[in-house]
Amino acid sequence: MNFDALGQYIATSPLVWLLLTLGSFKLGIIIYEKFNKNTLLQPIIISYFVIMSALLITGTSYKEYFKSVEIIHFFLGPATVALALPLYNNLTHVKSLFFPIVITLLVAGVFSIVLAVSLLWLLGAELPTILSMTTKSITAPIAIITSEQIGAIPSLAVGFVVITGIIGALLGTSIFKMLKIKHDTSKGFALGVISHGIGTARAIEISEKAAAFSALAMGLSGIVTAIFLPIIIQFFK
Repeated sequence: MNFDALGQYIATSPLVWLLLTLGSFKLGIIIYEKFNKNTLLQPIIISYFVIMSALLITGTSYKEYFKSVEIIHFFLGPATVALALPLYNNLTHVKSLFFPIVITLLVAGVFSIVLAVSLLWLLGAELPTILSMTTKSITAPIAIITSEQIGAIPSLAVGFVVITGIIGALLGTSIFKMLKIKHDTSKGFALGVISHGIGTARAIEISEKAAAFSALAMGLSGIVTAIFLPIIIQFFK
């Protein structure tokens, strides 16, 4: 068998990468359910390692991979909009907590960005890397567009988004237990603000109420960041 030809075909065929992405996520779901939904075995984590291994083995760049699975990226938008359903079902509860939601969104959003940026600056990171970190807590489609506007590196920004989401999904439940947080609204909103879509997937497993507040936090955080971050960055340039 000509392994070089096979590797070249895998690296250049969009269908192969599309099937690998869908298949690896399905594998992640099977493993996740088989091990009683262990937090360390989130489907996104399994698929992430499978895809990253394949990219490294074949020498395929992220840009080439992303181009092959653009159809999945397209459906991220409709999938995000679909999260409005649990939000609609809990609309009355959301309205009753309007001011706490606004205050929490602003404080948590600003603190999260400032803390991450400060750490990178202290470690001597370059400006494009620091800018890429500012979009770490918003969903990938918005992060890509926003990172391009502020002069960051889109691929690196997406990497930070994925890592942030995974960390939030992994540690969120343990942190809630440690801090004795019992309200699903608080759990959901925290996961949405910090860990966007991946955190929201974890919130769905908690309850519909947690999913609603996580979807709300993710949406509001993305909107606020997309509008004001480019303005703030431009002001400091």
